[in-house]
Amino acid sequence: MQDTATIAFFLGVIAYSVAATLFFLELARREPGVRSAQWAPRVLAIGAVAHAGHIVTASLLSRVCPVESLHFGLSLSALIAVTVYLLVRKRLRMNAIGAFIAPVALTFLIGAQFVGEASAAAASLPRGLLALHIAANVSGVGLFLIAGAAGAFYLVQERRLRKKHVKSGGSRLPALDLLERTEHRLLLAGFPLLTFGVVTGALFVHRLGENGNADLFRTLLGYATWLLLAGVLFLRQAAGVRGRRATYGTLAGVVCMLLVMLLYAVRLGGGSS
Repeated sequence: MQDTATIAFFLGVIAYSVAATLFFLELARREPGVRSAQWAPRVLAIGAVAHAGHIVTASLLSRVCPVESLHFGLSLSALIAVTVYLLVRKRLRMNAIGAFIAPVALTFLIGAQFVGEASAAAASLPRGLLALHIAANVSGVGLFLIAGAAGAFYLVQERRLRKKHVKSGGSRLPALDLLERTEHRLLLAGFPLLTFGVVTGALFVHRLGENGNADLFRTLLGYATWLLLAGVLFLRQAAGVRGRRATYGTLAGVVCMLLVMLLYAVRLGGGSS
């Protein structure tokens, strides 16, 4: 079982690395390359299969449910992002976003290996609620990663259009309205998950009595993430705020979310309680 988990891990790393390279090469070409455009998502899918195999075998080996551990949750969030991207890529004509998703998945897959397990105090929390909390956060992170990617590509495409650089390769990027709609829909899908994660996270912090400076900062950053993304959705609905301003808000929220995850990873990796 250990050998299977190790082989799956390295296959995932190799496939994600190759897929990221193919996606970037496709974006760098002046003329579309049919072979690289076809093979990049296929190799990414191979990486996702190996990634899933690693999570399953490693969780069985350690006898830990993936949705009850931040160690596996960090890796699982990237797998969800890759899976959602592969499912919507053709329908939404968003092949170029793979240049963001592939390296992020690679980073999360490798980074999860350095994240420790939860503290002994966390074991006193209700397992069912803890599993739902992690599952909601993991799914939300996966959706927000793609929303952030769509937002980043929106800014790149919008800048190219303003400077009339579309002929240099912008034609292979999705249209602005498509990127904006995708970003908004993913925020709508992920926001209820984020809300559930914030509420249950507040309950857990109170129950565990975490009141150190690092714990307080992490909690406040989580609330800031929720407020930023709630503000983006509210202003779009109430005041029609769209385009660059909404995208900047989305990216700020996604960055805050990643910082929260990084703080959790550093905390567990350092073995603090």
